[in-house]
Amino acid sequence: MLNPTDIVAGSGVQAHPGFYVIGCYDTRITFYSQQVRALELTHALQHEHLIRANARIAVIGGGAAGLTAAAGLALQPGTNVRLFERSDVLLPLQRDSRRRRLDPHIYEWPKPDADHELAELPLLDWRSGSAIDVRTAVLQEFANIRAFADNRLEVSLLHDVTHVQPQHGRFILSFTREGANGERVEDQAEYDIVILAVGFGTEPPVPIGGAVTQSYWRDAGVPGPEITGKARPAFLVSGNGDGGLIDLIAAASLNFDHNEIIRGIAQRPGVRDLAPRLLEIDRLARENDAQGQGFDFIAAYDASIGADVEALGLVGDLRGRLRPGVQLFFQTREHEMLSIRTARLNRLAVYLLTKACAAPQRFEHLVCPELVALPAVAGAHQANFRFDCGGQQVEVDQLIARRGPNQTEVRHPFADLLAGFEEDHKAWVTAFPEDGIAPVLGQSAISYYQRLAREAQLPPPRYRLAAVEAALPLRIKLALDGEQIRWSGDIGLAAITSGWAADTSPIELMVTATPHDIGDPLAHAVARFAVHAPRVTLFLDVAQWRPFLERASTRSPNASDFTLPSLRALGGDASILNLTVGAPDEVAARLHGAMDGWLLERIDSHLSRYLAHGDDPGRAVSIVAAADLRAQMRPIWGNWKAAFTADPVLLARFLNLAICARDDEAPAWEATVLAGPRLLSSVIRVCAAGLAVATAWQNTTPRGVHPGNLGRATDASTRTGHVCGAALIEGEEMAIAALQHMWSTDFVLLPMQALPPAMFSRANVSLARSGSGALSLTDVGDGRLMLTLDRTFRAAAEAGLAPLADLLQSLEEQHFAALQRSIDREPVDGDPA
Repeated sequence: MLNPTDIVAGSGVQAHPGFYVIGCYDTRITFYSQQVRALELTHALQHEHLIRANARIAVIGGGAAGLTAAAGLALQPGTNVRLFERSDVLLPLQRDSRRRRLDPHIYEWPKPDADHELAELPLLDWRSGSAIDVRTAVLQEFANIRAFADNRLEVSLLHDVTHVQPQHGRFILSFTREGANGERVEDQAEYDIVILAVGFGTEPPVPIGGAVTQSYWRDAGVPGPEITGKARPAFLVSGNGDGGLIDLIAAASLNFDHNEIIRGIAQRPGVRDLAPRLLEIDRLARENDAQGQGFDFIAAYDASIGADVEALGLVGDLRGRLRPGVQLFFQTREHEMLSIRTARLNRLAVYLLTKACAAPQRFEHLVCPELVALPAVAGAHQANFRFDCGGQQVEVDQLIARRGPNQTEVRHPFADLLAGFEEDHKAWVTAFPEDGIAPVLGQSAISYYQRLAREAQLPPPRYRLAAVEAALPLRIKLALDGEQIRWSGDIGLAAITSGWAADTSPIELMVTATPHDIGDPLAHAVARFAVHAPRVTLFLDVAQWRPFLERASTRSPNASDFTLPSLRALGGDASILNLTVGAPDEVAARLHGAMDGWLLERIDSHLSRYLAHGDDPGRAVSIVAAADLRAQMRPIWGNWKAAFTADPVLLARFLNLAICARDDEAPAWEATVLAGPRLLSSVIRVCAAGLAVATAWQNTTPRGVHPGNLGRATDASTRTGHVCGAALIEGEEMAIAALQHMWSTDFVLLPMQALPPAMFSRANVSLARSGSGALSLTDVGDGRLMLTLDRTFRAAAEAGLAPLADLLQSLEEQHFAALQRSIDREPVDGDPA
């Protein structure tokens, strides 16, 4: 860890005390590392008593380093700080950068907590995100510091510093600025201390010949999807700094997401076992670098971790991300492809890329001092650019030059003062190879700036405010006004299911009326929302509501394992914003409709994935269906979903009977309460089982009227069915009560049961054994058909469409044969007793 004296020595220009440089000659340049360098230096200047009372300080450059340095100095008492920026905004590089992501610690991997998303800086703090989002958060915090410092912190935009002249222990800054009439005028000002934080500047737009390349920070600079239809899209990436490595991965990727790729490597199970070997490789590379020698990372990785990255699946994962047929050319000036002065994760990602590229993909490393642009060759499918690299010619569709900006031009106004600094700084980095490349903010600096922030009463960073806001409860009020319901608060009727999300904010729902007053539909809508919402508190008449809610949840005759939502006595003051007024049944219909729609979306999301790919997260479907069976189920589900979407009453009836065996003419409102996230898996399985049966029993569709929730159209009539995933029937386990229950349909499908119906009750003697030896289908007392997802059903579904159809046809034929035999055995009038 560097001490304040070391930090000042690494940043100060020896020949000109009071002139300091941040990040202009360093190699590990990230937004976070520049902030750390700035805070280290400004704290060290205070610690070493190098800032006199009422010092006038100029900070040149409004990027991450300059902005942070100005903020840190302005918080210190007795300073007067002026921040110069030649652009019209602060942090100009990140102003429109949505596709570049900033992470504070990820490049320290494999150190512990490298994937931590919070910068946790004492000033200008932020969390990982797109560059433009980080910029917005940092500028907001900077504005708070400006408000505190008042006229002690001046920001001068469109001020271009053209020269710095030392004079009697002070510095005269010459700069151009906007004049009163819009013209550029020259000006000067005197300062005690100058901090140069101009960075490296931006890349030239035409770095090689006539080939235009976009800046790294522009979204257009990120290689995008192939839209020209070329079977072999070719990219040339020039430069092996971090920008070049990142865009080499981008050019190779079909859909580039740098954060996803990097974290996919860093967080892969087993990859941390490679850490000691990776760190040892870096140690050897630093030794070579200190001696002015190159280092072959590719060979070192091959020898040390090559087999492991293959076994961990890292190469295969990256191979699956590649553009079809992509041709990659990677040009460097050095024979070594990779450099120790880049982030370890970026180097590892490029190494994986070299192993992932296989025909028809191509990866080629080109080595030459400079690329030479050549005239394009005419032809129907010619590439956009031709280059010569040391005698080898390549044709590419896109050039991505990441060779850095013109540093000499950026430093030119300060060349006199910087004479000799580059050599001194290199020697300093050699003396402190780790902290010099990847600085770490010391605890002394952290504590110092935390104290200043408290004294200034600065608000917490944006992400902490967001966390505080997320912890504040959302408030809803339901009140009865005459014959009308008044619904108001932070969540509208249509958005009610946002309260079902696992990461939702706490919700306080105030209900001023009793269940009897608002009627069954609305009372059960309130109960339905509450019993499925993970963080809801109800403020109501507990004596009136508790028995009602218990009957609908903890004492439900149709399900178990439900819990009562948190209840509090009516009181407080709920929100009256966003008022909606309507009749109780109208409000109830809107709430139930929103909740039914939420369920349909989740069912469709799961089934679409299952039917297309066989994926069944959480084993909600639970049966392994053959590809041809799933292919037949897909259009059936499309028709069912369309019918549900078009007819909310049909959807509501299907869902109710999916979780309740009771099927009365009147709505079973108690069952409605159970339809929500807690029983989502059951409802998914109900739908999947119904679809599987519908592939064999043609024209089976959802039914919107009593009895049942399925209808099967035949030549002679419509047979009714009930597909039911209830756990209980009138408080008894389904396996015990199913055979005695008075089902009202022609057939019954119980997808939550894995045993044959004949095993539900040994006392039942009317069971028929299927020809397969398994008990799948049986008569239910009065001749109705019952089907479960037993072993025979599952085996047939896994075998395919035809085996399942054969099984269902066979069982149905046996059922009707059994019915006929029963009829034949019945005595008729006149037969002997």
